[in-house]
Amino acid sequence: MRILTFILIHSFFITLHLTMMSANATTLQMTAVKEVEQAPDFTLNDAQGKPLSLSDFKGKYVLVNFWAHWCPPCIKEFPSMQTLYEQLGNENFEIIAIHAGEFADDLDAFLSKAGTTFPVVEDTNTSLSGWDVPALPTTYLVAPDGNIIYKAIGPREWEAEAMQKLFINTP
Repeated sequence: MRILTFILIHSFFITLHLTMMSANATTLQMTAVKEVEQAPDFTLNDAQGKPLSLSDFKGKYVLVNFWAHWCPPCIKEFPSMQTLYEQLGNENFEIIAIHAGEFADDLDAFLSKAGTTFPVVEDTNTSLSGWDVPALPTTYLVAPDGNIIYKAIGPREWEAEAMQKLFINTP
């Protein structure tokens, strides 16, 4: 319990720092990871209790976004993630938003109001191993072969054209 509390408090202050440094979300800028490695698989439940695994999407580019309902920068980037999903969401691209901790009671209302159609799952105990999440939001781009190729810490304005360039310039 102490570790979870530490992680949540640490994430809050890093998120606050990132928010104060930039009042506006950064236009899509993801950093190529230094050492490409296989993304750790996970199986987590959505709001309806349906399990979803990263491996369900092997063969696609997958944007894995770590967020929380209490994180203003996370919530701020949801509309542009939805737009990105609408523009690129097809047989080659998917978004999975992983909520840190238990869902809020009003999560369904938030997702409905935001028009969110991409999968949102919960990491109830914030126990996913193998993923480096120093702050919220943290986002990874996983290549069709399952390797993590790009990472972003902090909110972004997710743009389809910039994302497609990442696909073309896969390390």
